[in-house]
Amino acid sequence: MKRLLSLSLAFLILLTPLPAFAYSYGDPGKEAFAEAYKKFAEQIDAKQYDLAEETFSAYDKEFSMYFPEAKEAIEDGIERQDGEAAKQAYRVALRQNIERRLHFADEQFEDFGQAKLLLAKARGTYDVLAPYVKQQEGADVSEKLYTSFDDALTALGNPGLFGVGKKPSDKQAFDAAIKEIETTVTPIFVLPGEEKTGVFTEEDSFLGQTFGTDAIWKLVALVLVVVLIALVVIGQLKKRRNQ
Repeated sequence: MKRLLSLSLAFLILLTPLPAFAYSYGDPGKEAFAEAYKKFAEQIDAKQYDLAEETFSAYDKEFSMYFPEAKEAIEDGIERQDGEAAKQAYRVALRQNIERRLHFADEQFEDFGQAKLLLAKARGTYDVLAPYVKQQEGADVSEKLYTSFDDALTALGNPGLFGVGKKPSDKQAFDAAIKEIETTVTPIFVLPGEEKTGVFTEEDSFLGQTFGTDAIWKLVALVLVVVLIALVVIGQLKKRRNQ
């Protein structure tokens, strides 16, 4: 029985990610699937559609879960060997990722560490889109967006270390900064005939739990604990019956 319990606890530990893992954070300023766009675009420009599809498919989970419309458009562009359409659709997914990260940063505003990481992911994604914003809207617009990211970070404040270096947060300034980012970036990167160009909503959550926070993992962990308790109780009952 002890062995069963030990194995069950080990199973729980393996399946219950720490909050940082729930965010899939490595380098807080990088978003892997966004960085992959650069390779994807190079392959498309070289007419290497098979390689581009491999690069894109490596992030099938992210595209399927968060950006299904963009995914479909990318696949269609690759199939038709319409490179510009495929790249634009990928950029739409990057724009939607910025919205997604900012939405959850707003939800986690009171949690400085999580909000800061989400904001860093949004900014890291924008780094990939910035050259296109600069090309289409001008350098001033691109730099203004970076300023908005800086303003949003400043608005988060800082809890300091044991109160040292503590800075107050400003939710109103934060909201204004992310609104500026969204209203500027969103119209630039859209799919043909796209209707949903707004920010991420609760419709993009699962059972009321947003994928951008660790709440869903807490729910999974709770369910696993209940299952483990049930297994232990059942095991004890069987043991008594056999005695």
